[in-house]
Amino acid sequence: MILPLETFRGIFALIIVLHHLKIDTFVQKSNLIINGGLVVDFFFVLSGFVISLNYIEKINSKIDLINFQKKRFLRLYPLHILTLLVFVLIEIIKIIVENYTNLQTTYAPFTGFNNFYSLFANFFLLHGWYGWSFNLPSWSISTEFYTYFIFALVVLNTRYKLSIFVLLILLSLLLFTLNNIGFENLDNFIYPARCIYSFFLGSLVFLIYKKFQKDISQFYSFIMIILCILLIYFSDYLILNNKYIIAPLLFGLTILFISCLKNNSILYRILSNRYTVYLGTISYGVYMIHFGLVWFFRQFCRFVLNIPEYDDYLVFNSYFGEISTFIFVILVIYLSHLSFKYFENKFR
Repeated sequence: MILPLETFRGIFALIIVLHHLKIDTFVQKSNLIINGGLVVDFFFVLSGFVISLNYIEKINSKIDLINFQKKRFLRLYPLHILTLLVFVLIEIIKIIVENYTNLQTTYAPFTGFNNFYSLFANFFLLHGWYGWSFNLPSWSISTEFYTYFIFALVVLNTRYKLSIFVLLILLSLLLFTLNNIGFENLDNFIYPARCIYSFFLGSLVFLIYKKFQKDISQFYSFIMIILCILLIYFSDYLILNNKYIIAPLLFGLTILFISCLKNNSILYRILSNRYTVYLGTISYGVYMIHFGLVWFFRQFCRFVLNIPEYDDYLVFNSYFGEISTFIFVILVIYLSHLSFKYFENKFR
């Protein structure tokens, strides 16, 4: 385990939480949070790097491939199905609300994105290959699970891993380009393309790391971190799919530089503190649990506390927005800790 990378996993998971929470605060109205969905591509690159680090030499037979995919399934699926059931409960709550109150839901129960077809697709982790539904963040889990399988097949069946990785990256770039020039029927395929492109960039970064591994000055790593933050902040200036092309390249270089930090450097020690590393350890729970909690929190604020909304942001008086954000983030972290300790670990 490269500890500083765990810290980034945890911090970026919190960016996703704030991105979806939408309270009218200075932080959540900043471009870094508004454009925070782009950090999902960081997760994809990091996943490609870490999976390659741990498994590229270990998948040598069909049994190895089956065991690898089984481990990935047990890591992802239990919490996915648990959070999916929460969203099925939300749809049932909508039915009750519409039948027994005067309130009208924004979207009718089990329609639109959350229809029965999508529910079926969610059970088989297929929903991310055409869009998103129910627990929105889980689209990336869907695409990643089958990208793992592609990775395992490549590692097992070819000696020319590098060439296949590059080919998959180029095919993803072709899809981005076709979509950019007007092939709108490819819109939904951008979801899996983002995952495949970024994941195999991460695998390429690992191959570079493995071959040219050496200590890199923390100054360069610090500069790369700043550039990543700036890119996310200004990513809305990049038209169409270009941000999904450029950002993973920068993320990959950042991961490479951070992985080569000297263990005694100040930046390494800062990024390896036990609190943010543990946040990275429970980040899957943070990522998967928060969106359902956001839904319940926003309904409570709107219909019980009568908190007004403006442009989809909850508007609290004075500093109650900041206080509510802090309490919400702490609650998400605590529930993710419980999930990791008492639920996720049972399947690992």
